Amino acid sequence: EYRDTSERDAFLERELDDLHRSAETLDEIIKDLEKRLATEFSTGLEKINKEFGKLFGTMFGGGEAELILTKEDKNLDVDAEDLEPADAESSGVAKEEGLDIKVSLPKKKIKSLMMLSGGERALTSIALIFAISQVNPPPFIILDETDAALDEANSKKYGDLVEILSKK
Repeated sequence: EYRDTSERDAFLERELDDLHRSAETLDEIIKDLEKRLATEFSTGLEKINKEFGKLFGTMFGGGEAELILTKEDKNLDVDAEDLEPADAESSGVAKEEGLDIKVSLPKKKIKSLMMLSGGERALTSIALIFAISQVNPPPFIILDETDAALDEANSKKYGDLVEILSKK
């Protein structure tokens, strides 16, 4: 019985060591993937911002637009002010990330997307969609009534832009 138990104990100890090594390897892989993902995301965001600025300027005859990464603390049933910084991650306070669109139209003092008219919002959205498609071009794009909120002049700008981008 002693020999059987000793062999079983040695086997389980080897299995436990293997599990610990596997967990360490997985932790390293996760850290590498998180670094790569962060790098790819920031690089992609920069490329999209560059194209977005160009296309926004083309659509509006000037102005600037950019995507801004936002991070907010989201409280999950615990008051974040009552926690120590080390406890914040494990307690129920999560970082909520998102993107905001900052716009500056020519000859207007508008900084927020909510202050734009429906047509201006539609043009801004169209410029963002086209910017994303310029960074990572799909084989084709289906545009279903994307110009519905646009007046005739803006529909013409939109059509001209679609024609320019269709060559690419």
